[in-house]
This record gives sequence, structure tokens and C-alpha cells, in this order.
Amino acid sequence: MKWFERIRWGLLLLTVVGVTSCTQEDDDNLGPAPVRGEADFTKYVAVGNSLTAGFADGGLYRESQLNSYPNMLAKQFGLVGGGTFVQPLFSADSANGSGYVRLIRLPQSPVELLTSLRQIAPGAVRTTVNGRPLYSKFTGANNNLGVPGIRMSDVLSPGYGSAQGNPYFERLLPGTASTRTYLDYVGDNLNGATFFTCWMGNNDVLGYTTSGGVNAMTTSAVFTTNYTALLNKLTENNRKGVVVGIPNTAAAPYFRTITIPLLLAQLNASRPAGTPVIPALVIQTAAGPRASRDGDLLMLPNALEYLKIGTTTAGTGQGPYGLSATNPLPTQFVLDSDEAAAAFNRLTEFNNLMKQQAEAKGLVFVDPNQVLTQLGQTGGYLQDGVTYNLSFIQGGAVSLDGIHLTPAGYALIANEIIKGINTKYKSTLPLLNTSTFNRVLLQAQ
Repeated sequence: MKWFERIRWGLLLLTVVGVTSCTQEDDDNLGPAPVRGEADFTKYVAVGNSLTAGFADGGLYRESQLNSYPNMLAKQFGLVGGGTFVQPLFSADSANGSGYVRLIRLPQSPVELLTSLRQIAPGAVRTTVNGRPLYSKFTGANNNLGVPGIRMSDVLSPGYGSAQGNPYFERLLPGTASTRTYLDYVGDNLNGATFFTCWMGNNDVLGYTTSGGVNAMTTSAVFTTNYTALLNKLTENNRKGVVVGIPNTAAAPYFRTITIPLLLAQLNASRPAGTPVIPALVIQTAAGPRASRDGDLLMLPNALEYLKIGTTTAGTGQGPYGLSATNPLPTQFVLDSDEAAAAFNRLTEFNNLMKQQAEAKGLVFVDPNQVLTQLGQTGGYLQDGVTYNLSFIQGGAVSLDGIHLTPAGYALIANEIIKGINTKYKSTLPLLNTSTFNRVLLQAQ
């Protein structure tokens, strides 16, 4: 079977929804008017990373910002007295933002997978510093404080918003404020805030998993110190809110689309009849090279690298690449089972800490892994007449970078947050109709 045959056939059945409205169906308005309960949504502020900012398809751009889950929530909060929600939008003239990718044809092989994605050029680069882009500035009042790439370990770091730091944070600060920490920036924008959401911590594990275990995870001590400081700031004046946990991204299409069994099937199918079957790849681990086994994960962006497996011109050149102990597949191209387990353990530790602190302060805690589990189950996750799953492209919930969500995926998360708010604070906020939000779109060039 071809590597991506399941994607090809799934795409033939894909129904693409082209509506980006964030309103619920008219039927939702026929019942009693929603009430805010014990929460006050007058001024809502969202704290977080790329998932809060609306990052999708490998970039941050105006349309993705407009479909951020905080913007969806703010519209629902507006039904019970919520005020204006300001986001640091890229202007219409620079709507491409940092650039992103879009699907222009249906992939039928690993090579076609990459060529089926068209890179859209950035539209908001104002200058470059040492070859790094700096984006058009947005300063002033802001309710969506999401900064793509930020880790919990960064929130107390002076200079994180400098020209040498995170360009997404740099664009939010006036030039004279580049030494302010993210915690400072959160404090600057909490004046008068009555409600918050906080979805942080993803990148403290994600950088490790996407690098095949090369980049270090945040230590538990640093995470605890910084998270405690952030949550203390957010809950000043008995402010109510929601804490969202860290998703296990090892379940995402980024790690589940190109699999070792699919690679082995392709390699063995191309070998002459009677040739011994290749039972496993050979991968480099911290303990040395070994045969691949259940739990070892490959990564979507490395599709072209995996096409070199079996050749003698890649890697060390001392034996067939990825099939020999003298020429194993390098560690950065595989998240091995031990690394995946270490990441899951650290993620669980962080989630337990966040849940404990949230509950101690009377906040809502939302575990996104409950949604991931439903998306990953056989038959997918049926919502509003649409079945979502974790398949790349046709699954509907995950965008073209294999990690971040589509508008429909963000709507699924927004609904989980609304459910938590309604339960904890006795609100009756209506849920979003997820079928009115875009999934992956096939767009002509």
C-alpha cells in the first residue's frame, strides 16, 4: 500500500466547509437567554502561546487570528455582558502575517505531500535583524496576549521581547519596553480584567518532541516557579478564569502520518522477489543504534529524509541508510519510544501541577487530552453532524502543520472551555456550532 493512500482516499470523501462565522445556529436563540452565573466577562484577557494566538498552517496570519479560540469565546461572552475583545491583528494590507502554507493539490506520495503545500510569503515583515524577521508592530490595548513559541520557562526572562528574542512578542512591545518580561506584559494588560483563560506550557515539551529529543524540556523546578508567578498575577483581586492543560502532541498527525510500518511496507514492496523481508529500521538512540520498535515515532516534515532510507549516499555512507548499525537514522529524525515516554511523563507532571493550582484557586481546569482521546478513537468524534479525527488533512481538526488546529479544531476546544465555565460558574453560555467553521481547505494556486 502506498504511504499516503489512506490520505488520498480520505480526501475524496472530504467535505470542505467554507464558512468562518462564529455564531451559533438560530435555534440556539429560541430558548431562555443565557446567563453569566457567578462569572463576570466584562473584560476578558487570554494568556498563552501559539494556540491562544490562533497559529495555524505553520504561521500566524490575519484569518487564523480571527479564528482563534479566544475570539470565539469572546463572542459567546458578549451574549452575557462581555465587552470588546481586542486582538493584535495583522492589518488587511499585511494579512499574510508571518506566512503560512495552504493545500493546493491532493497528495498521493511523500514527495507529493510536500509539493502539494504552497508556502505563502510573509506579509508583515517590517525589517530583518541578523537574518531574522521582525513583524509589523501592534502596541496599545490588547486582550489576546498569545505569543507563538513562548515557553513557561520564558515568562520571567528580560529581553524575551527584544530584537534578538521572540519576534512575535517583540511586535507587541513599544521599542522602549523590550526588556519587559512576558509577566510584566500580562500585568500591563490586566487592568480592569474580570476573566481570563490561560493555555501555556505546550512548548516546554513540544520543542523536545519535534527535535527528536535533541532540545531539552523545561525542568520541573523552573516550570513550577514560573507557573506559580503567572497564576498568582492572573488571579489578583479574586479574578476568575480557566486554565487549559497541555495536549499530548505525540498523538497529533505530525507524528502519526508517516509511520515505520508504512515505510517498511514500501521498502519491502520495492525489493526483488525472494529477497529477505526488512523487519525494522535501525535508529540512533541515547543508548546507541538499535532496531525500531513499537512506540518509535517519525515526523511529518522529514518526509524527504525518509525517502533516503536504504541508500548508501546518505548519513555516514557506511551501509544502507537507516538499515544498518553503522549508518542508523539519526536521532533528530526519530522520537524514539524512550523519548516519547519521557515527554509524556513530564507533560503529565506539568498537567498535575497546573490542575492542582487551578483547583486550589477555584478556577476551571480543562484537559485537552479528553478531546484528543475522542478524536483518536475508532470512528472519530461526532460533533454537530461532522465527524472529526486526527488524520492529516482529512481529519478536520488539525491544520497543515500537523500540530496546530483548524478553525473547527479551535471551536472544539472553545466548547470544552465553555462546558467547564458553565459547570464551575453556573453560567449558561451556548456552545459553538463547530460545523460552521473551516476545516482544511483545498485551494487553487
